[in-house]
Amino acid sequence: MLVTVLTPTFNRGKYLPELHESLLHQDIDLEWVVIDDGSVDDTRDVVAELARTSPLSVRYHWQPNSGKHQALNHGASVTTGELIAQIDSDDLVVPGSLGRLLAHWHDIGDKQAYAGVAGLCIDEGDRVVGKRFPSSPLDASWPEMVYRYRSTGDKPRMYRTDIMRAHPFPQRTGYVAESLIWRAIGRRYLVRHVNEEVVVCRVIAQDRLTRRAFARVASGAAEQHRITLEEDIAWLRFRPTEFARAAVHLSRACFHLRESAWRRARGFRETAARTVAVGAIPLGWLLYRMDLGNGRSSPEV
Repeated sequence: MLVTVLTPTFNRGKYLPELHESLLHQDIDLEWVVIDDGSVDDTRDVVAELARTSPLSVRYHWQPNSGKHQALNHGASVTTGELIAQIDSDDLVVPGSLGRLLAHWHDIGDKQAYAGVAGLCIDEGDRVVGKRFPSSPLDASWPEMVYRYRSTGDKPRMYRTDIMRAHPFPQRTGYVAESLIWRAIGRRYLVRHVNEEVVVCRVIAQDRLTRRAFARVASGAAEQHRITLEEDIAWLRFRPTEFARAAVHLSRACFHLRESAWRRARGFRETAARTVAVGAIPLGWLLYRMDLGNGRSSPEV
């Protein structure tokens, strides 16, 4: 079974040779598709040289700078593998780990009910990023993992290509939370979660995270947190602080967008969602004022 390693990238040409080297230490049939989101560094030349000498199938596609979400849409449309493993351009793949994920996929009986498999990230010190899964393998939906099992940290995924194509990211510019798609897929399909260390995340790399002023991501943040309160509120008792956080950032985003936080909060169907959203408005206003006062950046919304 051919697996596509899909890598969206922007101005990270210096990392790509190391990622490529890590792909050479996998024991499965794979191709590497690199989607260049309008880089102005030497990314094109780096990938061309890797493609010239690599024993792997290496394919490069360029697009005007449109955001990682659009790069993932683009990549899903041009892959040839039956499964897609999304690997960021500044990460490394643990030797043999994609083969171990694929073996777990083959162990699943009714594959039509499953989107794919997910494993663990480790940092440069071999520490698991976030939490291990409470058991392994663990078959669960996205809401179960996030709320019941309190899964945290990056979780590398190997998902069916047909499902990725059927659930594209919104076609808009600006910040779009990746969780929108994992949530949409995870409502319809199960994922097999395994405590396999798959990816080394460069969590201390200087450009690992682009810090952006909250005002620049307000529209995407508002959509992300609106969906949390509107669609997931039934899970409130499992992680009340997560919903309180979503409500605060929703109102914060509304103030940046010059929208009525009160009207947005009162518009939720469920009483619990309305209550949490209304109660969060004062703190959302305070964070908004802090944003204006100190140009605060927001690595996580």
